Amino acid sequence: MYNYLINTMEDTTIRQLAEKIAKDFAISVKQRTDLLLELDANQYTNLGIDSTKTEKTKVKADSKYIYKNIKGIDEVTGKMLLNHMDV
Repeated sequence: MYNYLINTMEDTTIRQLAEKIAKDFAISVKQRTDLLLELDANQYTNLGIDSTKTEKTKVKADSKYIYKNIKGIDEVTGKMLLNHMDV
């Protein structure tokens, strides 16, 4: 799955990539959900102790966007993720 992300990340934002994954009907719902969650995890992995508050806020907002995309393909999982965010 990681190769899928690498091949499609050239000059795209997290939101564009999330939307592209969510609309890729050539792969299963589970695979799309897994890819979106992997994208979300990569964002948080790239945050460090030197990350600014703005960067952290952007990652959280992008995370919410990813969860909304998941909700569009798997409503139960998406709702659960959105309800359990630190809001």
